[in-house]
Amino acid sequence: MKITFIRPHISDTPAADAMEPLVFAMLFNYLPNTIDVELYDDRIETVPLDLETDLVAMTVETYTAKRAYSFADAFRSKGIPVIMGGYHPTFLPEEALEHADAVVVGDSEDLWNTIIEDVINGKLKKIYQSNNNHSLGHISPNRSLFKTKKYAPISLVQYSRGCKYACEFCSIYSFYGNKNIRQRPIRDVVKEIESLDTKHVFIVDDNLFINRETTMEFIKALIPLNIKWSCQTSIDIGADRDMLQLLQKSGRSEERRVGKECRSRWSP
Repeated sequence: MKITFIRPHISDTPAADAMEPLVFAMLFNYLPNTIDVELYDDRIETVPLDLETDLVAMTVETYTAKRAYSFADAFRSKGIPVIMGGYHPTFLPEEALEHADAVVVGDSEDLWNTIIEDVINGKLKKIYQSNNNHSLGHISPNRSLFKTKKYAPISLVQYSRGCKYACEFCSIYSFYGNKNIRQRPIRDVVKEIESLDTKHVFIVDDNLFINRETTMEFIKALIPLNIKWSCQTSIDIGADRDMLQLLQKSGRSEERRVGKECRSRWSP
């Protein structure tokens, strides 16, 4: 069996700052060695429409949906089943199903093995619904999928999912709610960072600061790693001086002042 991962772009113009699509490294890790896997990233390379594969899996955002649907229509016309996941199919599964054979609503890791079994048995369902409450303790991205790709020199790592706030405009709250917040074991994240070749890490959490106590412990664990790192955060930490000082200590830099220089180092 062969699976083709595709990360669609917003247009056909190459992106100079494309970063590794971490979701595919996570899913790749669950697959047995008997399954062949390939990745095409539309941001940095041409996606061939004459693929020979048993399944195309796409992660789709609203701004890439139109192009993703075009790819999917082309593959399905050749009899290749397509499954879509991500924010846009989660919010509009019926729309996505006009172009895909199956849609994942919510997270995909807890459903991935079932999906593969259904593909093998020819019993792919239209919708796979995650409850988004599975443990993150098993995450171990297999980045060998990116070896031949030319991505920006920054490594993506995930520590937590969800946000404690319920902002009505935010896709994160719509996707996860604000009760189902999960964090990985700190030792697992540290081990992952230590295994990376790059010295600049982007923590991709939608809001790293969802739990002050555990986040402080996590940031303390970053200090011995001597790395530069970035993250996304809610603005309320600007009033937490202890947190700001700890952030300043945790990133490798010649600057040692809490202020504008520090903020530019860890802000997205």
